Amino acid sequence: MASKGILYIIISGPENYQRATEGLRMAEYQTGEGTHGVALMLQGEGVEWLREGEEEYRNNIQTSIGVIHELGAPVFTCGASINEKGLTASMKDYKFTNSSAPKRISQVVSKGWQLAIF
Repeated sequence: MASKGILYIIISGPENYQRATEGLRMAEYQTGEGTHGVALMLQGEGVEWLREGEEEYRNNIQTSIGVIHELGAPVFTCGASINEKGLTASMKDYKFTNSSAPKRISQVVSKGWQLAIF
């Protein structure tokens, strides 16, 4: 059975920004192709990308998240992670959907989607 889509889960934060960058590059490319369902979830340390900062890698990652969102892929943030970090489900002018990570993951798997965790 072919996959109906893919949920990219970014759990890597600033301590491992290279891993987060690779996952977001893949998600951005696949979203731009428009041939597969793509969604993005920021969870755990991955919600730290919503925080403002001047680092070049942070700006690059935030740009990728914005492009994925603008190309029409839904971007979710884990509600528990957001609360733990004292953040909101937003970044600059973008507002994302706050969601329960276990519930969202269960939903996409039951619909035949794959998971990619970075």
